[in-house]
Amino acid sequence: MCRRQVNDETELMTCLAGHMREEAARQAKEMQRIYLMMMASQLTIACVTTRIAPQDVVGTFGEVFGLLENLVGKSDVSAEIEEWLKKRGPDSKEA
Repeated sequence: MCRRQVNDETELMTCLAGHMREEAARQAKEMQRIYLMMMASQLTIACVTTRIAPQDVVGTFGEVFGLLENLVGKSDVSAEIEEWLKKRGPDSKEA
């Protein structure tokens, strides 16, 4: 695996740890690529089915994504979502 002679256990562990880091980085990049493909698919479907301009769909997606990012670690997720929806309701100036 290390493609070189290792002289002791420390060198072997260092080499293996390096390979593990490389593999973890490769897998993270692949997962990100898959997630981006899924998001692109969902955004495309949203544009086609609603006939809304891609810029508007992407803008809305960005708002929802921001909401979800802000919900991480919050205890009362439903209340946070309800508040977010109220701020963007039909009577809101943000809508």
